[in-house]
Amino acid sequence: MRRTSMTVALLMAGAASLTACSDDAKYCADLAGYVAAASRVDPSKPAEYAKLVDEAKKMESKAPEQVKADWKVVVSFAEQAKAAGEDKLKLAALSKRTPALTRAGQHIATHAKDACKVDLPKFPS
Repeated sequence: MRRTSMTVALLMAGAASLTACSDDAKYCADLAGYVAAASRVDPSKPAEYAKLVDEAKKMESKAPEQVKADWKVVVSFAEQAKAAGEDKLKLAALSKRTPALTRAGQHIATHAKDACKVDLPKFPS
């Protein structure tokens, strides 16, 4: 009985680690796709930008705990930029949040390189 309990516990632990790897692998694959899509977005076309915001939300929901808060910063900034549209006053006010966005982006990029072997475009310092 004890051997059976140990075997079940080991199998469950193994299954949990496989699921975690699978989730991380999915995030990494989706991240590579997100980066490719983001590089093709023309910021002067609001429909394209709106689609990118939706994709960023998906990345936030899939992100591992190490970068989940960083994705939240990215999504929040993107939603506010989308809402600002071409309003220069709103965009100027939003620019005050750029340092937080830069830190979040750098953290996501470092995690992407280390965990996913995906190179993201450099975020300005």
